[in-house]
Amino acid sequence: MGAKLGDLDEYWSPGLTLTVRGREYVVPLASAELGLWCRRLAQITGDVHTASTEEEMRAAVERIEALPELPGGPDLSLPERVLGPVYQQMADAGVEDPYIQFCGQTGYIWIIGGEEAAERFWKSGGRPEALSPANRQERRAAGRSSTGAAGATRTPASTSGTRSPTTSGGSGRARRSRGRKSSPTGG
Repeated sequence: MGAKLGDLDEYWSPGLTLTVRGREYVVPLASAELGLWCRRLAQITGDVHTASTEEEMRAAVERIEALPELPGGPDLSLPERVLGPVYQQMADAGVEDPYIQFCGQTGYIWIIGGEEAAERFWKSGGRPEALSPANRQERRAAGRSSTGAAGATRTPASTSGTRSPTTSGGSGRARRSRGRKSSPTGG
């Protein structure tokens, strides 16, 4: 007789908890149908991005168009589908559309990639580059370890026809805003 495993509910969380403006929302586990649909969509999207010929592109688009229709009809957006009842809870609470969209994207990533992938996406504010070293010292250390001795001597950039950016502090580098905060909650 084989091993008997315990009830999966003892090991599996009931959903993904997202905190928006101090309020927790629990996105329910995806149905088998929604999970399969999301994974197929992710696979086909990858095929679209790697298509090298017009024929490959056309075939991938045809596969997207052939995806089965999910309950709720074709008029539901991806966030409405993956967030389920949480979508309406957020809308009723006055959560702004960009936040709901971000939560929907996080839910989609959770379905196709699991909790760790969703957490990385959430903490990066949807920007993978935000997960790189946070401060100047860490960036320099990362640069030294990845470039080795080659980074020790720098070649000056051409100044022909260019102006130096305004600098702040004594670093000689300009500080530029990325235009988006790293946290979807504004903090």
